[in-house]
Amino acid sequence: MAILDPEGEGGSLSQVSIEGKVMALVKSPNVNENIPFCLKISGPMAPLATITCHDHCALEADEDATMNTPFSRGGKVGEVRCKVDIPKSDSEERKIMSYSMNVRTQNMPMLVQAKAAIVKEMACRVSVQIRSNLSNQGDLSNFTIVVAIPTTLKGDTLKITRGDYGIWDANKRIITWKIGNLPHGESCLVSAEADLTSSVVNVLRDNPFEPQALEGKIRCPVLVRCLSEVDQVSDLVLTAVPLERSPARVVQQQMKSYQLLHRVGKTGV
Repeated sequence: MAILDPEGEGGSLSQVSIEGKVMALVKSPNVNENIPFCLKISGPMAPLATITCHDHCALEADEDATMNTPFSRGGKVGEVRCKVDIPKSDSEERKIMSYSMNVRTQNMPMLVQAKAAIVKEMACRVSVQIRSNLSNQGDLSNFTIVVAIPTTLKGDTLKITRGDYGIWDANKRIITWKIGNLPHGESCLVSAEADLTSSVVNVLRDNPFEPQALEGKIRCPVLVRCLSEVDQVSDLVLTAVPLERSPARVVQQQMKSYQLLHRVGKTGV
């Protein structure tokens, strides 16, 4: 959910609900066992995260920790340390941890702008423009835009006016554009038009200088889904290091990805 920047600098913040998981696959040259290691979770968002350890993972105890400072356990403030001990018999990836948080951030991977506009007396155009931020390290894939069309627009008159591969489902009253790949820094625009129902036309005629009178009549929720195999939305940093009491040489190979579901609840006129 995008909200205005409370500092009034002309930018915007986004209220984001994040649910994540950490998978681990351990390979050790020791033929009998895998050496346990420490997983550090850090970053400005770390104190806001609710962290749940799963199999083979446990929070490191800290004698100085208190219930009021859960994010100083096993390390410095703002950092969580966990002991990961995956047995040799587990040769597949295992979910060792999950986390959730609600945060404000300016580092959203894309900007979504949606608008419904009266293009002539009897018709309305719904447009959605999406830009992949230039700061993204990679492209957005599996990119899909879904727009719900209200009953105040005539479904049998709907025409897709922009965007290849747009499909109109008259039963569900949704338009789906499967964009595929959106390179970072680039944008796409999709749109559709449909005639207004007679009740909406009457409202428009009765309030010719008050387009806001239609705001409650024409609402087109927008849903955007995408996948990235390079970037991340949160700023959590995961680092694998040796445990003090189990010295070992740890080499970390890390992959990160996210799936994004972005909702625009109302498209105003």
